Amino acid sequence: MTRQEQIIKKIEALQAKLEKEMAEALPEIFSQLSDEVIDLVGELSLDPDDRAKSLREMILLKRRIGDALVSNVVYQTSVKSLTDGFKELANLTDDYMGEVLDNYTRKQDLYEAILKTNIDITRSNLLGAGVKDNFSNAIREVLKANINGVGNRATLRKTLTEFIEGSPTEKPYLQRYITQVTNDAVMGFNAEYLQSISEDLDVQYYSYSGTIIGDSRPFCVARAGRRFKKEEIEKWPDLGNWQGRIPGTNKQTIFSYRGGWNCRHLIWPISELQYQRAVESGNAGLR
Repeated sequence: MTRQEQIIKKIEALQAKLEKEMAEALPEIFSQLSDEVIDLVGELSLDPDDRAKSLREMILLKRRIGDALVSNVVYQTSVKSLTDGFKELANLTDDYMGEVLDNYTRKQDLYEAILKTNIDITRSNLLGAGVKDNFSNAIREVLKANINGVGNRATLRKTLTEFIEGSPTEKPYLQRYITQVTNDAVMGFNAEYLQSISEDLDVQYYSYSGTIIGDSRPFCVARAGRRFKKEEIEKWPDLGNWQGRIPGTNKQTIFSYRGGWNCRHLIWPISELQYQRAVESGNAGLR
């Protein structure tokens, strides 16, 4: 295994670690969140005759319910651990670039700006108004169903617990959202960091790297492990709407959007010599 391949393996391991740490923290986060939300709605009237009053109370509760999520200490710590990992990913990526390109020197101001932007976006997605509204609006719908006479206080507690923490048949409400945002943030940061460096250095040759798994898209299967010229990659958006393609994919964004939503592949810069060797061995271009 070459030094470049070793670095990529380290990056892939770190990506998996960051995603796993968030996933493992979610049960504790959801358990604490469930307890807090149940406490917040403890005085809410479930009497259908008090419906107007209950609806007014729910409006006041909405902000507190959203705040309960983003102020959760375990959740905040997990988000910080995730974004702290971006810096380590950037450092490993710099190590890779140093192996591929002669006289590679990190442009501190440019790359720090890329790092900060991605951290800010990730924090906004996981701790900002969007996720707060998503969660609080969903809880409000659960509450509205109960004050319509669907259940009593015990039923409400059970319903909220299963909605927030999950049940044998249903996943926790926020699990899919948080997991997808986390995974997209990890892969997206690496992709955008690589793209910014490559554009800055006018890299002309690339490798489409990543493992092919059972549900890999045909788009990725045709490219994984292969080498390409920049001009070839820039033409991929002209191929049409492949499965999972992200809206806005064009000759510039293809390097960061790659195969699309939840894509586990990255487009790594390589040297001209590496590309020429791939041509000679039949490992260049689409499979």
